[in-house]
Amino acid sequence: MNPLEWVILIVEDEFDSLQTISKILEHHGIQIRAAHNGNECLRLLAEIEPTAVVMDLAMPEMDGWETLAEIRANPATAHLPVVAVTAFYSTDVGEDVFKAGFDGYFTKPVRPATFVNQLGQVIEACKAAR
Repeated sequence: MNPLEWVILIVEDEFDSLQTISKILEHHGIQIRAAHNGNECLRLLAEIEPTAVVMDLAMPEMDGWETLAEIRANPATAHLPVVAVTAFYSTDVGEDVFKAGFDGYFTKPVRPATFVNQLGQVIEACKAAR
């Protein structure tokens, strides 16, 4: 799938992280939508079907873990590729992310040179698996 056809929903409460991820994606011609917490994410998912969701794990109101559970529980959104983005890097977090049902895992700060390519690999793998 051509990145120019993607719509990525970024769910991030920190302004700097949201701006960084947005600018990387926009640089590649990718359309973005943004939510600042899990509740906003779920409201947007009722209106749009993004190519993928890129979501922080630690957010106010509803964190990434809870939001993922809601996304996976809804038949209309369960199939969406959802990747975690977090500043907390450890082997345990990496394992927990995949056990919870995330399709990918990126540490902050994301690497501009490789982020879009790696996100594309996750999207393609999800498309092939579902």
